[in-house]
Amino acid sequence: MMEVKTDLFDFPFRGAGLTDIGMKRRDNQDEVILCPELGFFAVSDGMGGLEGGRLASAFVGNTAPGLMEICANEFRDRQNLDQAAEAFGRSVRMMSDNLFDAANTAKHFAYGATFAGVWLIKDKAVFCCLGDSRGYLLRKYERTIRQVTEDQNIAGILVRNGELTRSQAKNHPASARLTAFVGMKAPAVPDVIIADVKPGDRILLCSDGLYGQADDGDLVRVMRGSRAPERVCRRLVDLANDNGGDDNISAVYIRIQK
Repeated sequence: MMEVKTDLFDFPFRGAGLTDIGMKRRDNQDEVILCPELGFFAVSDGMGGLEGGRLASAFVGNTAPGLMEICANEFRDRQNLDQAAEAFGRSVRMMSDNLFDAANTAKHFAYGATFAGVWLIKDKAVFCCLGDSRGYLLRKYERTIRQVTEDQNIAGILVRNGELTRSQAKNHPASARLTAFVGMKAPAVPDVIIADVKPGDRILLCSDGLYGQADDGDLVRVMRGSRAPERVCRRLVDLANDNGGDDNISAVYIRIQK
């Protein structure tokens, strides 16, 4: 992607996304969403234990851009960051609730997917999450990467309670038990986090097929290894496949330019 400058965000940026079936799956239930004209990017991972996982992530891919265009128009009118962040979370909740009402019941879930998205507005990156796909932020001069979103699964709760370390949670059976997802019983309550960003910062959105096969040091090394977002995404996917490729892999990488 060439350098992009929108009327919503203070800095130009470059971004790219890539999804891959991995080494062991028969089909790819991941979805990558790229809307650079809105400064909006996301990944969605269809829940493999459900019969409609692939259709659920496709629903996210088809629905989210239109909802974010409405959010962008509202922000242009009001220029209020907090209201924009609330609108982002409200749109993700609406998307999830609509899927639940159309396809699921309180007793039977057939359709579900994760969502991790970021919206670049003013000098902020607004992250929104349902499930265990992740959003990361790598500062220009920092050596460690920060996981901005929290995993909405049982293992994530155990980590936050101090009962598991992050490394222990990585392959723990509780990591497969989501506490929130697109299509969950309404009303969904997505996490919304506002982070400051500056030129030189890097953002990564990814499904568990990537972070489950790579440690933070690997992610930092690849993200600092090239200035081309497309190359970074390709190398991240290759890294996950080289380490086993146990699941579908999705990565969206954004670099904030000067």
